Amino acid sequence: MAKDYNAIAAQRISRPSEQKRYPRFLVYSRNKKGKTTFGISGGVENTLVLDPEHGTDEMKKKNPHVWHTERWEDMDDAYNFLRYGQHDYRWVNVDGLTKYSNMSLKYVMKLQEEKSLDRIPGMVQQRDYGKSGELMKDMLTRFHNLPMGVVFTAQERMLEGEDSEEDEDSDEGSAMFVPDLPKGVRGYANSIVDVIGRLYIVKTDDGKLDRRLWIGESLKYDTGYRSDFPMPDYLRAPTIPRLVRLIRTGDPNPAKTK
Repeated sequence: MAKDYNAIAAQRISRPSEQKRYPRFLVYSRNKKGKTTFGISGGVENTLVLDPEHGTDEMKKKNPHVWHTERWEDMDDAYNFLRYGQHDYRWVNVDGLTKYSNMSLKYVMKLQEEKSLDRIPGMVQQRDYGKSGELMKDMLTRFHNLPMGVVFTAQERMLEGEDSEEDEDSDEGSAMFVPDLPKGVRGYANSIVDVIGRLYIVKTDDGKLDRRLWIGESLKYDTGYRSDFPMPDYLRAPTIPRLVRLIRTGDPNPAKTK
């Protein structure tokens, strides 16, 4: 029986204005700059944090919902729960891609050591990095395809000198700040999210600390966004609701009711 391609097309073709999809974000920063706090700002009761570092242990006041992922295999259980389990979570905060990248490498090394008697325990081989990178890309894809909002976070890494030349649009020889991930994994993560933002803190003229999320085009930062609207270089006091409103309406503040 011949396929009805018109019927298939009618089911598959859509327009962006008809989409109800939650966005996906990648946020990176130096340590203790508020990545986890941003990751749960979509609502503590609506968000599940996947925590590989026990970084949420002292968040007793906010008291988020946390799934401690101490082994690479734990990610399968967490994903399957979010995909097939019964829950009311609308956001998942995959809080620590840098740590997960290390986990995937250790997992690959362990598998290879179990297969080969000639393998020296604890020694990384070049092919391990490639296999680990593919595991990371598969994990990113699976979480990206969940029917919910996703916030990936990562540590920050500074590329300088010859290292920064891997980015064609960077100033030659200048430092660039990027998510601390292997090059292939970083490029893939950047490609699947709607916003890549660098979280940082500045001191204002009155001495107060101001948290900001840089999202604008930059030769210094690995940042960017998808939006029909003109965007500022950075968002002050960033939260998930404010960032969603910004990319969808051009204004991070709620509309005033008359």
